[in-house]
Amino acid sequence: MTIRCLYCLVKWSLNMFIQYFHKSLVFFVLFFMASSAFADAYKWMDAEGETNYTQQDPVNISAELIKAPPPPAIDPVVAQQEIDILIEKQDGTFEEKEKQRQRVASAAAEQKQKEEYCRANRHNLQLFQDNPGDKVVDPEGNVTRLTEESRQQKIAEIQQNIAEHCK
Repeated sequence: MTIRCLYCLVKWSLNMFIQYFHKSLVFFVLFFMASSAFADAYKWMDAEGETNYTQQDPVNISAELIKAPPPPAIDPVVAQQEIDILIEKQDGTFEEKEKQRQRVASAAAEQKQKEEYCRANRHNLQLFQDNPGDKVVDPEGNVTRLTEESRQQKIAEIQQNIAEHCK
């Protein structure tokens, strides 16, 4: 039993080390690539009158130092999200998490649609209850006045819809 627990502890520790190592490695690689990409340059003319650019100051020739522009500002939250996505893709969990995000978004959209449906049904119920002699337009476009029996039937249908779908 103790050997198994020791094995689990070592496995967990190794996984945690690898996870943090990935994040640190990505950070350091990006940092050093960015720092070397924005090195200063020298502009100078050779004997033939051509303009040359180099990263090292030419010997015995006057050269103009061109300072590299500062790197663009990076939002740390966005950068961390991009790193997390890269790590998820490496781990193979990106697709799984993306499907989960889509399920959550879909559930939220369904909930919003259900709330709108319930709001419309409650509004229609209020209209039918408050206006006993109201006129309605049928599917053919004819305007007719509802009988009390039809109105009560509509009220019952709407109440049943609300009871079934709007809890």
